[in-house]
Amino acid sequence: MTSDNVSLGEPKPPVYTDEECKMVVQYLMELRTDRIREFLAKRNITSSGSRDKLRELIEEHLENGGLEYKDLVAFIDTVAPLGKQHTILYDGPETLVKKFRKAEEVNKILKESGLSKYLNARLPLILPEELTISSIDYKPGEELKVCAVERREYTERMKEYDKEDKTTDGEKIELRAYIPMVARGVTIFTWDLVANTAMLQVSQLESGSEYEEKEKKFAGLINSFLDITRFEKIDIKPAIKKLNVLEEKGKPEARSHGIGYRSPGGMKCAFQSPTYRDSILGESGLSRALCEIREKTIGHIGNFYWLDAAKAPVDHNPLQDEVHTIIVGDKSRINFTKHNRDEDIKHVISRVRTLSK
Repeated sequence: MTSDNVSLGEPKPPVYTDEECKMVVQYLMELRTDRIREFLAKRNITSSGSRDKLRELIEEHLENGGLEYKDLVAFIDTVAPLGKQHTILYDGPETLVKKFRKAEEVNKILKESGLSKYLNARLPLILPEELTISSIDYKPGEELKVCAVERREYTERMKEYDKEDKTTDGEKIELRAYIPMVARGVTIFTWDLVANTAMLQVSQLESGSEYEEKEKKFAGLINSFLDITRFEKIDIKPAIKKLNVLEEKGKPEARSHGIGYRSPGGMKCAFQSPTYRDSILGESGLSRALCEIREKTIGHIGNFYWLDAAKAPVDHNPLQDEVHTIIVGDKSRINFTKHNRDEDIKHVISRVRTLSK
């Protein structure tokens, strides 16, 4: 370990509960089959057959010591930034980035905060009860990345198990069924120290949850060494309108499945195409109305399908397939609705940044 990148000791490996061991196998099996095979190949384990066979193979190697549960965690952590997520974009404070570009300053800050053991080391957490730092990756002068993991509990509605009954007095009772669920929540803050831009990726929450609460919770967790409340959140509402205009001019980067505009007084107007394959610009009469409304309003939400490179040859577009996002302008969040490639996420984020100026 060089003086530029010092780690004082390694985080103590956790002792996994039976539930955690069971769940981490389940989380791995929820990945695409090609990802599961990729994991096995990296461990020099020959794989073939169905998903059930792959699971049997994994459980067999866990049993005989060919695999450890921390191996599964390490691989899941590599794909976590690519999964379903909400992403918040920031500009960093100039006074702060100068300090964090220097390795000696970062080492000093982490040591004073008692977090040196996490520097360029990884704590393979599965389901910690509280949001907990699992790694701090630092490339001097280039990038700082902080990852935290937590246990998330929620319930999932199961209408097929609903029942009706009666009290002893004959009054009707409606019994509604919910299944308790446990998810592994991941939050990642990445700071580009060269461009002084940052993003916070929050793995998708259950419906009705507040991402702003997760942002606040993460900020409190790392506040001892980095105050992210000093970062300026990017207003991404302009990107909604600009993507709509580009599409209207015949230079689309994304197909608009749905767009919502809001007037200065708070009135909202929404347009949605018949299917995700269609654009809201499909009917000329309504397109003119949309144009008039757009001129007097602000984009507050945009449901977009980013086009592949063949349909949108812009800014070294790497997309091989369409990427679905929902730009939540009022909350300054981008919702990636499914698993994507790293280069695709970076491309979309870069374009939203540019179009938000």
